[in-house]
Amino acid sequence: MSLPAALADTISAPICLACRGRLGADDDARLVCRRCRSLIRPLPPPCCARCGAPLLDTGRKPEVDCPQCQGWPPALRAARSACLLEGPASVVVHQLKYRGWRALATVMGERMAALRLPDDAAAEAMLCVPVPTTPLRRRQRGYNQAELLAAAFARATGRTMRPALERRNGGGSQTALQPIARRANVAGAFRVPGTYAAGLRRAHVLLVDDVLTTGATAAECAHTLVAAGARCVTVITFARALDARRLTT
Repeated sequence: MSLPAALADTISAPICLACRGRLGADDDARLVCRRCRSLIRPLPPPCCARCGAPLLDTGRKPEVDCPQCQGWPPALRAARSACLLEGPASVVVHQLKYRGWRALATVMGERMAALRLPDDAAAEAMLCVPVPTTPLRRRQRGYNQAELLAAAFARATGRTMRPALERRNGGGSQTALQPIARRANVAGAFRVPGTYAAGLRRAHVLLVDDVLTTGATAAECAHTLVAAGARCVTVITFARALDARRLTT
């Protein structure tokens, strides 16, 4: 991105990056118009106390009724997402991830900062660690969108951001893979550089990413962080990708 383009990104966009409508003179919302912001929908309750996914009404106890997180490792304590991956939220994620609109990370990070975290994470998790991308994708995009989100979330909540994870291998995109294939795709994919290991000791880490789908990547990152000395991990993402048939509202 050229310097003039980067400056324009930082200051404003002439149109809403979600609906492509022109931002009116009376609209004080930057980059995403007020209407599109109002259409970014939080996950509808009741939600799983662990992973935050909407629960189907089966009458059984939520702890044994959520297929979204029943296979997660104990190290992955909880997950929270600011909104559903649909409508304007889906477009905003795409604009940040693939279209170079880095300033959107501030808008998205502010929405994430408004999340109510589980009590233990809210009280003790002060370190934000972004999910790393591959070196190739970072070179192609010029940034890691998860790192931008982690920095914005940390600024908004008074926490610290450290890129304490690295991607070991290239791996393919997770987007089109089924859950089992997703887990295989990221197995052994991450490492903690030695310079960050000491800061992880006994820490409750907030792992930050743009979208949570099955939790395969988050689980592998949690395993790596705990092996390096962290106590546990809570995941924070902007959006949650879910089967629409699970949504009750």
